Formats: sequence, structure tokens, C-alpha cells
Amino acid sequence: MFLLTAILIVVAVIPSVMAHCPLCTAATIVGVGVTRSLGWDDSIVGIFVGAMIVSSALWMNNILKKRNIGGNAFLRIGSITIATFVLTILSFYYAGIFGPANTYRIFGMESIIFGSISGAVVSFVTFFVSNELKKKNNGNVLFNYQTMVLTFGSLILNALLFWMVF
Repeated sequence: MFLLTAILIVVAVIPSVMAHCPLCTAATIVGVGVTRSLGWDDSIVGIFVGAMIVSSALWMNNILKKRNIGGNAFLRIGSITIATFVLTILSFYYAGIFGPANTYRIFGMESIIFGSISGAVVSFVTFFVSNELKKKNNGNVLFNYQTMVLTFGSLILNALLFWMVF
């Protein structure tokens, strides 16, 4: 009972900006349900869940930078990404999307988590590739919406690869 009270107090005093977007989580849970009913593998949805996690973390990092909160940028982005990942996975667990009874697994890991990790890695890589392209072009993008096009293109290629393999 003490632990529950302590958790409720902590949750009550956390500013709303630190909470994970419940609309994003709900939309993803609905997306998993729809894709399961269509017979698609959870790993494909997981790819886009991972991208959502990374974009949420980078968005939160930009908010912190605008508020002049200093510190090691790499550590801050990593910490926010891990926190967002944990909150998303907990939401999925309590919604019943995965657990001991789930048979959707890749290499012994829940396929939605496997896809999420893959999507997160692809999103980070394309984000940094886009930044490098921008640096080499004297701070200008090569074309409009460069980061979005590179990211979505890479995520779609990743999803096609998962669709063909798994």
C-alpha cells in the first residue's frame, strides 16, 4: 500500500510535459489490433512504434534545449529514448498486446519489441545521416522535407524487409 501511495504522489507531482503521449499509445495499440486482424506481423507495426519512440524523444529533447536545460546531449537523448521506450512497452503490456501467452516472437523476443528496436535504430541512423548531409551542404537541406523523406523511406524499406523475411 505504501508503494502504491508513493507512486501516486510521484505521478501527481510530475509536470504534464514529462508524460508519454496517451493518444500516441492508444493509436498504436489500435494499430496493432487492426494489423493483427489483417494478419500482419507485429514486427511491422513495431518498426513504426520504434520510430514514434525516437521522434517523441527527439521532440522532448528539443523542448529541453529551448528551455536552456544543459548537460550532455547524447546522455539526455539516450535517457529520454529509454524512458519513452519503457513507458510504451509498459502500456502495451498492460493493454495485453504481449506477454507470456503471446506466440508472436522473433528470436525468442516479442516481435513488436524486435520491430520497435529495429525502427528506433533506423530512425536514429536516418536522422543523423540527414544531419550529416545538411552539414556537407553548408547547413542547407538537399531537398524539402529531407529528414522526413529519408526516415519514412528507410522505415518502409525496413517494413518491406520484415514482411518478406518474417
